Amino acid sequence: MKDTLTRFGLVISLAAVGVVGLAGCGSGGESADGGSSDAGSGEESEAFVADLQEGVDIVNGQIEAVDGAMEQIMLASDVEDPTQKYGMWVMPYYPSDAVEEYISTVQIENGTDFQITATSAESGTEWNMDQNGDMAEAE
Repeated sequence: MKDTLTRFGLVISLAAVGVVGLAGCGSGGESADGGSSDAGSGEESEAFVADLQEGVDIVNGQIEAVDGAMEQIMLASDVEDPTQKYGMWVMPYYPSDAVEEYISTVQIENGTDFQITATSAESGTEWNMDQNGDMAEAE
């Protein structure tokens, strides 16, 4: 009797896992609001947006910290601390796997205007985020 109950519990557990798995696979690309969740929908993952925002925050912080006008800042994943190289500030930036690639040299205009540019690993689409956090698909 004990073995029968154990087997029955195991079968029920496996069936429940299977149903949950099939329900997840059977969503057909529909999001919770009924819209499509395809990569070309114009929305990127939260991790990707957070990575771009982090880059914007790094550049804004460095602009505020330095008293002189800067024309460029480099974001680099091969430095641990802010440093000056190549006549510009090089800032540590470690985006997640949501970023396929990013343009490391950020051009600064009028002392505060800039864009962070990165390609989404999910959709392969290139996006810009400006100093105010406004995001738009790159042209």
